[in-house]
Amino acid sequence: MKRLFLLLTVLFTAAMGESTAINYTQLTDIPTIYINTENGRSITSKDIYIYATMVYVNGGSVVQYDSLQIRGRGNSTWTSMPKKSYRIKFNEKEKFLGKGYANAKSWTLLANCTDKSMIRNALTRDLGEFISMKNTPAAKFVDLYLNGTYQGTYQISDQVEVKPHRVDISEQDETLTASSNITGGYLLEVDGFADTSEKYFYTGTKNIYVRIHYPDEDYIKSNQISYISNYVSTFEKALFSSNFDDALSGYRPYVDSTSLVNWYIATEMTANVDGFWSTYFYKNKDDYHLYFGPLWDYDIAYNNCSRTGDMTNALMIDKGYGLNLSGAWVTQMWKDKWFANRVNTRWKEIVNAGLNTYLTGKTDSLASVLAKSEVENYKKWSISYRYYNEFVLHSSYKDYIDDLHNFISNHITYLTKQFASRSITGGGATQAFTPLTNYYYRIYNKGASIALIDVTNSGTTAGSTISIYASTLDHQTQQWSFVKSGNYYQMINRASGLALYDPSTTAQSSTAVQLVLAAPNNTDSRQLWSFVPQGTEGFYNIKNASTGKLVNNSG
Repeated sequence: MKRLFLLLTVLFTAAMGESTAINYTQLTDIPTIYINTENGRSITSKDIYIYATMVYVNGGSVVQYDSLQIRGRGNSTWTSMPKKSYRIKFNEKEKFLGKGYANAKSWTLLANCTDKSMIRNALTRDLGEFISMKNTPAAKFVDLYLNGTYQGTYQISDQVEVKPHRVDISEQDETLTASSNITGGYLLEVDGFADTSEKYFYTGTKNIYVRIHYPDEDYIKSNQISYISNYVSTFEKALFSSNFDDALSGYRPYVDSTSLVNWYIATEMTANVDGFWSTYFYKNKDDYHLYFGPLWDYDIAYNNCSRTGDMTNALMIDKGYGLNLSGAWVTQMWKDKWFANRVNTRWKEIVNAGLNTYLTGKTDSLASVLAKSEVENYKKWSISYRYYNEFVLHSSYKDYIDDLHNFISNHITYLTKQFASRSITGGGATQAFTPLTNYYYRIYNKGASIALIDVTNSGTTAGSTISIYASTLDHQTQQWSFVKSGNYYQMINRASGLALYDPSTTAQSSTAVQLVLAAPNNTDSRQLWSFVPQGTEGFYNIKNASTGKLVNNSG
């Protein structure tokens, strides 16, 4: 049960304990939470919950949660760090972070002990949103007291689980029947910490350990394990086959290319040395793609791991951990000209959209949020002591933020050169484009960077015009199918079912004409298009069969 108080002094009664008057005040300008375990018990396990109550102080209000459970969390962070991370579980679902966030029982309290800036995980959340990655975990900073003792600055974040506003995919029947659909969803993790106490499988070609996070181990059945393990193994077999780079018979039909490329770019941008050691991915119901993400656990990223040294001018695919895990998959993908070109193209879109300015601004903004809290945190925890494998040590918080600024700017410069070099040398000339007829495509305009063709006015009637609009992954107005007709293709908009049409006349041969939509007719050559390869980066001109004109966004 949750209760709201307007007074800063409340009466706390520990379960089965004595009543004491406690002054619940807000320590700094971020919220303060007070967790009190049953009878003041110590939290000694990352597997076994103990009962507790919690008080959340923010501004002039105090919210008391009468009953929850808490345990430790993490691998090396739990066993080796003095500042511990925790997982809390409410008795009932709570919108703990408010509107727009998950309504859930389980939440995490991240200590960020190895990250002296304490913002790397939160910054990665912002990066995920910038590059349009789904399911980015929440990040809200608080000051934490445990059984009356100040513990430092913590970050409230989502538990990585299948749930709306978390990993938002279909949930399966807990009790399977003959009609149950077991094609999804599944939440998986390539995991270097092989824990055979949970449900898992090994892939068939590279023998990679994959943990099954969902369906939950308490009710997952053997046929579900067989289905998903066979599916991932089939993807891996195709990836390492002799024709792995074939668009139809290789690995590409098994992966969502957008999330794959965005996830890989995020791994390289953050220099996440554990990016291939721990890789989350998922599969939805009746969707035959594997999606990569969410982004999780980035406290030793952004050049913060002494074991690998300075990563400013290095690629994770060369120096990261887990190169025999999901790193083996990406190493093979780099041999595919399509992948090399797509990474380079997408990277340039992200950089041109203002990546450097965005990350620098977010770094400053997050540091500003912690301006008062970090002072209190480093009264308890040393700012210059190496608790784990921090790459550099400083005596001031500002120096750690300056390090982040320098790394972000210099690493972007390095990646721009590396991706371009690998694309040119590995990709060669853009290959002929043969659309897959059972897919929808989004169409990017190179000159407009992240923009793409979109239908205006919802495109509900013939004669509706098309335009350029910011990329929105889920908008069906931005999705097109290709219907083959002889040597050409119709381009059919998913939202309207109408075909792209060129209304040009001979008299307009030297002027611009607005493209429109029309009722599909594959005998009308004004609805038929070819795709002319351009350069080495995977771009194409879209050419009309009747008029010979190209789709153009000039002006």
